[in-house]
Amino acid sequence: MSPIRIVFSLPPTLLLLSSFLVLGGCSAPEGNITDGKRWYSMHNCHACHGQNGNDGRAPNIAGLDMSYRAFLSRLRETETAVMPRYPKEKINDQDAADILVYLKSLD
Repeated sequence: MSPIRIVFSLPPTLLLLSSFLVLGGCSAPEGNITDGKRWYSMHNCHACHGQNGNDGRAPNIAGLDMSYRAFLSRLRETETAVMPRYPKEKINDQDAADILVYLKSLD
């Protein structure tokens, strides 16, 4: 039996459920602005990027226009020796999503 025939022979409910699982694994966690502001402060991001994300000595990150995956990659494996790396143990994926949505909310 061909793979296509197998897929179409699955019960619709099972097919729908498996689609949600695949899509859920590919999407970013939903961020929370209030939590993001707290994590931004707690992890001392403001020490270099400034209180408003645009008033520090490091690059402007206020209104950041970056995907979650790109942000997570930059957070985990920075491209500069000045910014510390933040492994998952220090800033988990949900906290990173919170920080990103907070940064996107800044003017």
